Amino acid sequence: MSSLPDLDPPRHLKVTGVAPAYGYERCEDPGCMVALDGTTSSCGRLACPACGCGGTNLTTLSLIGGAQGTRIRCTCGYSWLREAVRTGGEPQLSGAPR
Repeated sequence: MSSLPDLDPPRHLKVTGVAPAYGYERCEDPGCMVALDGTTSSCGRLACPACGCGGTNLTTLSLIGGAQGTRIRCTCGYSWLREAVRTGGEPQLSGAPR
């Protein structure tokens, strides 16, 4: 049995601007949450699974060689790997057109 509490996934926040003047606003889809792989539950954008923020706060690095996928880093310090096979291609950042 785990001693860690069960945590709800973070709410999705859209991030605009550049450091140090980031702008934050709630996602226009009520109840939009961020899954462990960084996919949001309603709007389909990419966001950090640790803090819920998605947009200009995220940077990506495509991996080559043995590891296939994209390393994504958030300004909160969290980073994760999205596999190309699982996502069907490159991840879509919040600010990018769909």
